[in-house]
Amino acid sequence: MTSTPQHPDSTARTVLKSQAVTAPERLFSLVLALVATESGLTKADILTNVQGYRQRYSSAGSNDSLERQFERDKDDIRELGIPLETIEPADEPGSNHFLRYRIPKGLYDLPADVTFTPDEVSLLKLAGTVWREGSLSGESRRALMKLNSLGVESSEPLLGYAPLLRTKDLSFEPLSKALGRAQVVAFLYLKPGEMHSARRVVTPRALVQHEGRWHLYATDEVVQAPRTFLLGRIVGTVAVVPNAIPTPTSAGGNETSIGNAANGTTDGARALAELDALWASNTARIVVAPGSDAEVRLGARQTAQNPASTVDLSTASERTLHFTDLNILADELAGFGPEVFIESPPALRAAVRNRLVAARDAHAANFLVAPSGRLPRRRTTSLHAMTAQTGTHARVASDQLTLLLALVPYLLDQGQVTVTEVAAHFGLTAERVRALVSLIALSGIPGETRQYLHGDLFDILWDEFETNDRIVLTHQVAIDDSPRFSAREAAALIAGLQYLSALPHNADTDAIASLMAKLTRGASAPPTQLAVAQRDGGTTRNIVQTALSTGMQVEFDYLNARGAHEHRVVDPLRLESVDSDWYLRGWCHLREAVRTFRLDRMSDPRVSAVPLSAHPVDLLLPDTLFQASADDVDVRLELATAALPLLADYRPERSELVDSGARTRTTLRVAHDHALKRLVTSLAGIVTVLEPAESRRAVLDWAEAGLAQYGGDEQSPTSKD
Repeated sequence: MTSTPQHPDSTARTVLKSQAVTAPERLFSLVLALVATESGLTKADILTNVQGYRQRYSSAGSNDSLERQFERDKDDIRELGIPLETIEPADEPGSNHFLRYRIPKGLYDLPADVTFTPDEVSLLKLAGTVWREGSLSGESRRALMKLNSLGVESSEPLLGYAPLLRTKDLSFEPLSKALGRAQVVAFLYLKPGEMHSARRVVTPRALVQHEGRWHLYATDEVVQAPRTFLLGRIVGTVAVVPNAIPTPTSAGGNETSIGNAANGTTDGARALAELDALWASNTARIVVAPGSDAEVRLGARQTAQNPASTVDLSTASERTLHFTDLNILADELAGFGPEVFIESPPALRAAVRNRLVAARDAHAANFLVAPSGRLPRRRTTSLHAMTAQTGTHARVASDQLTLLLALVPYLLDQGQVTVTEVAAHFGLTAERVRALVSLIALSGIPGETRQYLHGDLFDILWDEFETNDRIVLTHQVAIDDSPRFSAREAAALIAGLQYLSALPHNADTDAIASLMAKLTRGASAPPTQLAVAQRDGGTTRNIVQTALSTGMQVEFDYLNARGAHEHRVVDPLRLESVDSDWYLRGWCHLREAVRTFRLDRMSDPRVSAVPLSAHPVDLLLPDTLFQASADDVDVRLELATAALPLLADYRPERSELVDSGARTRTTLRVAHDHALKRLVTSLAGIVTVLEPAESRRAVLDWAEAGLAQYGGDEQSPTSKD
């Protein structure tokens, strides 16, 4: 057993530690002090008496940096959903010097009527894991910590299922924060179908995911009307507009109460309803090439959109699809090149052909890459990953503080519990549990003497802790109940539940609605307006899920990314989703290795009568769906610098600015040219392949083959013979 830090005796505990106080310790001490006071503490009270501040306070010199630290700490605490109140002195209103701060315990504690059953906890944990990537991963992680503080063990999880909602767009984080703070923001927006970005000034009202893409529903402050923006087309930095006052919304337009959430009148529900109506009203008719990627994937989409349809897609060459935005669909269909011909609407056909013309013209000339200096060395970390690392220290402190606040009520409710049991319940190492418990036991409030005396501190049975690895909390200070969820934490779980509600296992919409209402009541403020559209995953997903749950093999015909058709027999190991795309990970008997399969590339899936094969106990699934290969090709691209976020999903490397910074050259690693030519033609006029020459030629041939279907007249649509 790892040794525990020795317990100081009662006398020693009255003397504060001389070593530097960490950020989590300082924040924990601040929360305890502000919960313990009813009348509130002034800034001077806090800086001179509270652990983490008093050590740095100077009675004679300047405390400017310490005061700035306190201001940042207040923001961090509020971000966690902790209700930090500011009280003005009655005799000196407006005086910042005598402002008092407190955390009302009644607003801090989770309401007594917000309880969760084991089945609900299991579903909430799955909803939390939906956000394991992106800017809301921290919120969902901290929400689950608070959920764990209740001590309710979850029921059996849904095995073999790993959902994922991504917020890969770099604009998501600043927009979601501006949304919660009712701030006006400005950004450059590259409208689908256009080549140049324009500045937009908006007040965010909701962030919604529809058809696998995140949208911002906002009030455009220039025209003072609601507009919807695709996050993937927001380029550059999202900046808060100083001193801007948001345009008031129409009556009830921005309400986020439980009642409005239930009857669908929130901004998020309104945005999704508008997108759904637009989607239902737009229909495209597309002819697909037999045996092509487009035939299989667009056929799977048509089946998912119209599950009651009796059309035999195995013999039909036409696909009928609903769509939300003509230009977004045109981008996608242009990527299919000669595999599709657009019958209607004519505007879509013209838009696809225009993109193919742009891709052809950009790659037709013998293009020589002018030297721009020495090429940067390969990065071991992508630009996207480096950006995601920003603010890591703040997130660590927030996680640590949340853990401390969650551990205290859990330990009180348990009475006595072993380190191993706590580690298993919270998903921590035993070593980390010991460190957290030791920190709690040495924490408290200044007390009447301002000296952190023995009665002002938490206490545990130290002999039990040090000898038997058992935790018994014998004295608590200030907090004794689970904390409320923050607005963003509740929103993350609610959106995760919306995403999961399309699963057959979660078809009880009343139960999910009840759970969402509990989360809303358990939040410290109305949940941030996030919403996710529900879409049927189709029969293929249900077949694969059946194979997983029954322990049987699944077999299907598969069209791989290179366009080859093969019959596969697979031992299903996990069903994964990424936004609106579904994947099967399993042991492929043809390749005799773990492989990943897109469900929309499967045909004729069926559960086999053969049970799963035995595999080595150390058979592990990689953390990522797709892994790099030694055969991957480095492709050099050029695009406008403002458009670089459009490639974030592909982890661009070795980026360098050219043309005075207006354009960027970057490198993508691709498995084969089939994927590259689809990517570049879907971003026609925006991205150009520079080298290697073979990849450049592949894009040119693909665009020309697609154009050939429309005849020689490039000015107006032509009918296909």
